Amino acid sequence: MNFNPDLCRNESEVESKLIVSYLLPKLGYGIEHWHQEVTFGSIRLDFLSFATQKLPFSLDGDSPLSLVMEAKHPKQNLDRHQRKLRRYLTSMNIKYGLLTNAREIRIYEKVGNNIELIFSCLGIEIDDKIEEIKKLVGRDYFRQNRTYNTTETPVEEAGVSEANSTDYEKN
Repeated sequence: MNFNPDLCRNESEVESKLIVSYLLPKLGYGIEHWHQEVTFGSIRLDFLSFATQKLPFSLDGDSPLSLVMEAKHPKQNLDRHQRKLRRYLTSMNIKYGLLTNAREIRIYEKVGNNIELIFSCLGIEIDDKIEEIKKLVGRDYFRQNRTYNTTETPVEEAGVSEANSTDYEKN
């Protein structure tokens, strides 16, 4: 299945057509590996994916939270949302963030208290670049290249809104 960014006319379609129907499955995230509209205190994430799902988990460097995905309206400039993504990644100690408006995809990596752009492509190029994207933020990559320590701050103590959290199954 090829992705056509012209089919996305609003933010909701970027979420449903690009992220849910295309990117998450291509990157190896089944429906049990991601959650939509997750709230952590004052932060509301469009998508949060997990390399593994173990409770309790901590929001430290060994957190199983692997990727935040933020969708924007196709006409919005992604530069305007970079600061918010940095806040999400640094405050929740998540290593990678994907920001997209379907016309463009950017992947950022958290480095200290900042984020660095590590990948960018146009929406029309996603099919050609999917293997490169998988190597950066694919679920299999996270599972193969990271270990997780779940002995610190449980998710309940990290401020997760119970209205938007679910029972995570062990993987």
